[in-house]
Amino acid sequence: MKSNTHVDFVGLEALKARHRQQLDEFELWAKRKKWVMLHDAHYDWWMFPIDEPSRGYGYGYTLYEAEVAALKQDAAFMRDLARGAELVAASWGWDLPAGQTIANPAPGQSWHNWPVRLSKAGRSMLLFGLTAEFASLKTYALILIKQGKDMAFGGRDVSWPFTTGINPRR
Repeated sequence: MKSNTHVDFVGLEALKARHRQQLDEFELWAKRKKWVMLHDAHYDWWMFPIDEPSRGYGYGYTLYEAEVAALKQDAAFMRDLARGAELVAASWGWDLPAGQTIANPAPGQSWHNWPVRLSKAGRSMLLFGLTAEFASLKTYALILIKQGKDMAFGGRDVSWPFTTGINPRR
């Protein structure tokens, strides 16, 4: 089973601690209806870890089969991962559990043109087997695409988890 042995990998305990810290911030901002704080924060790497290195943190938060398997056994992490997706979606005006737009969104509770975050959240949901959460994010992504929203980041189309399911980098 492949694991992240890169020297830059922070390790599972550090990832879980940073993940939990970020979720606590999300919860506070949501409680205070400070949705813009979610839009302005930088959290993608530890909140929605995926199986590829990132531009910003390299292999620091990259997870492979061994790390994913270990984290799937951690009920608190799995609950927090799903909750993080729910709160980020809410910041975009999307009710993740209901799979629909929020009827009366608060100020700032709208799409803020971060397709890479939507893509990473979706990829992370798939990686961890959170299929209902992925399906809801896919519905949202397809609505945005139908509305003509740009799904490119860094010159690359990042909509593929929701459209083709085929990673063009592999």
